[in-house]
Formats: sequence, structure tokens, C-alpha cells
Amino acid sequence: MYHPWRHFRSFAHWDLAWAHLPVSIVGLTDFGHERVTLDPRQTHAERRSTIAHEVAHIERGPAPRGWWWQQREEAVVDQLAARRLIGIRDLGEALAWSTDAHEVADELWVDVPTLEARLRHLHPSDRHYLRRRLAHQGDEAHAHS
Repeated sequence: MYHPWRHFRSFAHWDLAWAHLPVSIVGLTDFGHERVTLDPRQTHAERRSTIAHEVAHIERGPAPRGWWWQQREEAVVDQLAARRLIGIRDLGEALAWSTDAHEVADELWVDVPTLEARLRHLHPSDRHYLRRRLAHQGDEAHAHS
């Protein structure tokens, strides 16, 4: 299991700050001051997802300037954080249990945007695994009826 807080602590020269951020922002990575700022109003699952996202930013370094580059970088970082936080077997088990995004995210201890990023960027082998796992779940449901 990936531990984003432990991973963040491995960057010994980086600081963590807590501050109320604008509504659409839950975390910020400041490369100039080597500081990550998180909004304390997040749930534990949201904080876990956000720190994983910010760790990916630290690893990748500053994005080139420009709207397009920053949007692209956010998508790449979302995908990286989601893959680290949500293992394919855990995802399969959660989806076999529920199809509600909020329930699945809660089960996986992530926020819904992280779950959505993971689902949007499935590797073909992940898709194959999920199809098999969920088809198997359907077989079990029919056997019990």
C-alpha cells in the first residue's frame, strides 16, 4: 500500500503548511519556498489524495509556464497519484461491492476526483482485469439467487 504522507516526509527539505485556500484549490506546491500548503477543511481521504497529488508535483518539478502546459501537468499528476493510491485489485473489489462513486472512493480511502482519474486512465491490462473481476462477481450474484 502506498503511503503518501511517508513519501512526502522523504523530501526532508520540504515543509507542510495548513491554510484556508480558495474554494477550488485544496493544495498548492510552492517550488520557490519548498512548501506544500493544504486546506485543513478537507476530509482525511481528501487530504490523503491531495498530498499524493502534491508529492507527484514535487517529483516532476515545476511545469513550464502557460495554461496548456499547466493543464497537461495537472492531468499527468492526477493520473500518477491515482495509480499510486488505488491498486487495481482494490479497485476491483470496491467496484464489485458498489457502483456508487462516493461509496467506492470511501472504500478506497480517496476522494472522488482521484477515483475518477484512476478510472479514466486504466491501462489495457487493468481494464481486462476489471472486466474479469466484475464478470466473476456477476456469476456469484446469479448463483446466490
